[in-house]
Amino acid sequence: MPARIKILAISQDPALLRFLQRELDADGYEIVSALPTSDHLRLTLDNESPDYIIVDIAMPSLDGIGMTLQLRQWTQSPIMMLSTFNTSEGKIRGLNLGSDTYLTEPFGADVLQERIAETLNRQDGVSA
Repeated sequence: MPARIKILAISQDPALLRFLQRELDADGYEIVSALPTSDHLRLTLDNESPDYIIVDIAMPSLDGIGMTLQLRQWTQSPIMMLSTFNTSEGKIRGLNLGSDTYLTEPFGADVLQERIAETLNRQDGVSA
């Protein structure tokens, strides 16, 4: 049986984390989460070695932009930014700062799963 793809979800929104856990676990992904603090995040990265990372851009302690910049110093795993900001400037900024894809809320589970698969395929050199 092939290993499940491990996704690290970083958010302070319990409803979003429950949604990600429910929908992605049902699709065969293994979901882990980390507190949005530098120390806990680094420890989780080292212990879990995620294949993919989802970052909620709107967090009060360390925002998703700062977190993505920090993550890029530690890992090359694909990063998806989730945001309520549906502006082209926000998307471009997120992509320029190290995320591999950007998804604006609200979104459905099907769109989320497709975007993850697309990003993983692109990283593996497979055309989507």
